[in-house]
Amino acid sequence: MKKALIIIGSPRKKGSTAVLAAEAKRGLREQGVETETVFLNDLKIRGCQACYWCKKNDVSECAVTDDMQHLHRLMQECDGMIVASPIYFAGVTAQTKAWLDRLFPYIGLNLSPKMPPGKKVSFIFTQNQPDARLFEIPVRTFMQMIGLTGLSVKDHMLACDLDAGIKPPVEEKVEFMENAYRIGKDLIN
Repeated sequence: MKKALIIIGSPRKKGSTAVLAAEAKRGLREQGVETETVFLNDLKIRGCQACYWCKKNDVSECAVTDDMQHLHRLMQECDGMIVASPIYFAGVTAQTKAWLDRLFPYIGLNLSPKMPPGKKVSFIFTQNQPDARLFEIPVRTFMQMIGLTGLSVKDHMLACDLDAGIKPPVEEKVEFMENAYRIGKDLIN
C-alpha cells in the first residue's frame, strides 16, 4: 500500500491550513493511500546546529537528537508528502522553517540530493492577505529549497484572504476545498 505523510506547520489544529490538509487527506484516502498527519507544533524540533556532522559522515542523518529523527523516518518510508503551512510575515511559519532547516542532511555539499528517489511533494499554503501574488517569491523559494533534497515538487496551491474567526471560513470557499482535494488525489500517480 502506498503511504503519504502530511506535515502541517500551523499552530492551529482547526484553522484553515488544517482544514485544507484534511481535504487533501480525503483525496489521498479515496485513492487507497495510507496517510499519517504530523503537526509540527506538537513536536520538539531544535534548529539546525550547523555542526556538519551529516556532511563529515556523508549520511542522511542528523546528530541532533529530538523529534526530527521520527519525522525523518516517516519521510523516508512514505511515497509522497504534502506540506501545509500558513504564510506569516512573508514566509512559512517558524515551525515549518525549522523543519526545512533540518532537511540539511538530505542535501550534499555540492547540492546533490540525498532523499531516496521517486518521492513527490505538494504544498498547501494559506494567508490572510487577499493578494495571492504578495508573497509569491518567498513561497517559490521555499518550494525550490525542498526540491534540493531530491523530493519531486508535484503541485502547490495558495488559499488567500483567510483568517479564522474573522473572515468567511475556508470551508465556504469551494475552489480552495476542491483544489486541496485534487492535490491529495493526484499526489501519488
